[in-house]
Amino acid sequence: MLLRRIACPVQLIVPAALALLALSAGGRATGVVPTAEQLAFFERHVRPVLVESCIKCHGPEKQKQGLRLDSREAVQKGSDDGPILTPENPEASPLVRALRREGDNPMPPKEKLPPGQADLLVQWVKMGAPYPATPGVAQDKLPDASKHWAFQPVRRPAEPTVKDPAWVQSPIDRFVLAKLEGKGMTPSPPADRRTRLRRATFDLTGLPPTAAEIEAFENDTADGAFARVLDRLLASPRYGERWGRHWLDVARYADTKGYVFEEERRYPYAYTYRDWVIRALNKDLPYDKFLVAQIAADQMPGAESRDLAAMGFLTVGRRFLNNVADIIDDRIDVIARGTMALTVACARCHDHKYDPIPTADYYSLYGVFASSTEPRDLPLLAAPEQSAPSQAFQKELEARQAKVDEFLQQKGTGPDALKGDDRKKLTALRKKVDAWQVESPDAPPRAMVLNDLPKPVEPRIFKRGKSGTPGDAVPRQFLQVVAGQERRPFQKGSGRLELAQAIASRDNPLTARVAVNRVWLHHFGAGLVRTPGDFGVRSDPPVQPELLDWLAARFVADGWSLKKLHRLIMLSATYQQGSDDRADYQRTDPDNQLLWRMNRQRLGFEAMRDALLAASGRLDLTVGGRAADVLSSRRTVYASIDRQNLPGVFRTFDFASPDAMTPQRFHTVGPQQALFMMNSPFVATQAQSLAALPEFSRLTNDAERLQFLYRRIFARAADSEEVRAGLQFVAGAVPESVEKAPPVWQYGSGSFDETAGSVAFTPLPHWTGAAWQGGPNLPDPKIGWVLLKATGGHPGGPQFMAIRRWTAPRPAEIAISGTLSRKADVGDGIRAWVVVRGQSVAGDWTIERAGEVATAVERVAVAAGDTVDFIVDCRATQSSDAFGWVP
Repeated sequence: MLLRRIACPVQLIVPAALALLALSAGGRATGVVPTAEQLAFFERHVRPVLVESCIKCHGPEKQKQGLRLDSREAVQKGSDDGPILTPENPEASPLVRALRREGDNPMPPKEKLPPGQADLLVQWVKMGAPYPATPGVAQDKLPDASKHWAFQPVRRPAEPTVKDPAWVQSPIDRFVLAKLEGKGMTPSPPADRRTRLRRATFDLTGLPPTAAEIEAFENDTADGAFARVLDRLLASPRYGERWGRHWLDVARYADTKGYVFEEERRYPYAYTYRDWVIRALNKDLPYDKFLVAQIAADQMPGAESRDLAAMGFLTVGRRFLNNVADIIDDRIDVIARGTMALTVACARCHDHKYDPIPTADYYSLYGVFASSTEPRDLPLLAAPEQSAPSQAFQKELEARQAKVDEFLQQKGTGPDALKGDDRKKLTALRKKVDAWQVESPDAPPRAMVLNDLPKPVEPRIFKRGKSGTPGDAVPRQFLQVVAGQERRPFQKGSGRLELAQAIASRDNPLTARVAVNRVWLHHFGAGLVRTPGDFGVRSDPPVQPELLDWLAARFVADGWSLKKLHRLIMLSATYQQGSDDRADYQRTDPDNQLLWRMNRQRLGFEAMRDALLAASGRLDLTVGGRAADVLSSRRTVYASIDRQNLPGVFRTFDFASPDAMTPQRFHTVGPQQALFMMNSPFVATQAQSLAALPEFSRLTNDAERLQFLYRRIFARAADSEEVRAGLQFVAGAVPESVEKAPPVWQYGSGSFDETAGSVAFTPLPHWTGAAWQGGPNLPDPKIGWVLLKATGGHPGGPQFMAIRRWTAPRPAEIAISGTLSRKADVGDGIRAWVVVRGQSVAGDWTIERAGEVATAVERVAVAAGDTVDFIVDCRATQSSDAFGWVP
């Protein structure tokens, strides 16, 4: 029975995926002590908006409606009408409704906040409205950092002596065991081999091991078996994809700009940065060089042209409606928090409230990036191909750019030349240039770089963070808290290279500590420093300070090699422990700061999704390239990240917000996660694909099928209780009472002989999750460029026209409407038909260059089973024939 073959995998793949999720608490109530990172968010994003737009009416001098917003206590008190925050339902908070201009009291009353500012305030409310306990005024004296642990030089401590040296497999174990023995505790026994292999494989590649790999490891009794596994995993290209995604959280990576009003919102070449990160990690580029390249690859001696893509670290951030000050602030934040865990951006409006970072130091860095500019013409990463499609792309690009140049020649480029409609027209023309680079598969890859201005900017402090009120001049130089009193101003151009070198210096006390803490976090689920994005004065102290410094010193001594660091950590007995609870230790050390066991961790969204694809046999391991639809079979690291409209499934599973640097993801549990696993078409597709595997379908009884599914999904055999429950479930399945109706819509290719009145139709065999096409890659070796997706497609040659077929489910009289469009202004155009019953032409349209045409057919009578074909032909050439058509 079809149901019995499919229902079983559906019901097993769902709990298989859910079993990878561990429960965790989420949410925060107003009044809970805010974390250092939440306070940093407030100082950077919220306080400037309150000062600029709210305090005038809701501050110490005026309190309209009895509301003050200048202290934590006042915010919690609310207004004369009652509380302004409802922690149990932040969306319904009066403050959120006012910011969204819902109801009778929109705020601000006259002009609404820019979309980005309003969104940040709403995000703040959802956090629980964290607010410093005292008003955020500039301080007369900055905090004394002379004794703060993070600002001290990294010293390599001696490895401690332990009572049980037989347990030690790595120097790491001596530090851990010494702490445990000091508390009268012992470590946990090692995990079994299957668990260790799954742990290591997911950790390093984000994918599950196969049953064959587990069997091979369990049977490998020779010394060094686990080390050989790690070497294999670290050499896999999957490693760079897994750890590249971790870094992309830090880099606030996205494929779009956020809200930018009328200009093109997509980045044409963001993917080149993502691919560079993956490639750099796979080749184990030393971490210091990894950082320098991302800040100043254009100035690095000996850098290759493709290394220019590294600078996407700076340029793929939000565009803040092209507000230069906000863009630079974002770049300062991603560099400072991402590499040194310092909240430098909190010093934009006033001296940092907690850390020794004066406003002058913020604007010293501001001057570095104000002295750097993004070129309009981005550099190529390699010489473009001379193929016909590449030449057609270039011709169309030049034609679109020529229209921009011609318009500017007519109107001029002075400050008063473009206003009103002229400015809108220029934006529209430039948008067409950018859109062509986004949409054409033949666009050669380019790097999103910065270049130094011919003359560097001499920065000034902006009073209260306002660019219209410049104050004292400051030199472009590094942070005093790191560089010391003897620091010197940057001398070379903008200073970006000198800044990068100062960050990546072995003498910088922060960089190596932050890096090893981040790696430790991803292996153990918690860092040695629990605030990975803030090593400042208010940060949590390290739970194992000597181990942190030993790892940082060893990391630098090993040439800043991340792969050596992974190997060092994962070969330790500490990492290989089991994760079983021990009640007495749970009472003594509930947070496992002493590392008496391995922390249980649930899979993140990417690993969960990729594991489902791997189990179903549909995982597409194509490396690199343009972003793919989240419904495709590509690895999740290649999914398109829309900053403004992040797909709901990403948010459901706690994906990192691309709006700002994310040092650590939240872990929540909600009903939407369970509903996704039960009802999502994506999960259902994987279950159906799993049921369709030949290895499954040729099995002759349900017990064998159950064992196959357990081996495939869990990489182990089902135990007797699992077999019993599975067989009981299958036995209770209700058979389908009716045959499945044929699909109303089909997507294929073929030909149309207008003279003979016949249509040859063959369904397209490959579904990417976003499009039907001939195979996983385009052009397909058999049928070329033909593809169909929801909004249109692309035809192949004369024998491979794109055909969208509708089959009438019952007799009816139908009308057809729609718009056929073609964006390219090169090539010989496209021709389209609506053909009824394979012979009668109901409509015929041609678009020779760029344009669109209405495709209306007023009245057609059809019988049940009649076909209506929507056919698009490329005419004489296949170049640039992507079309839009949703009939």
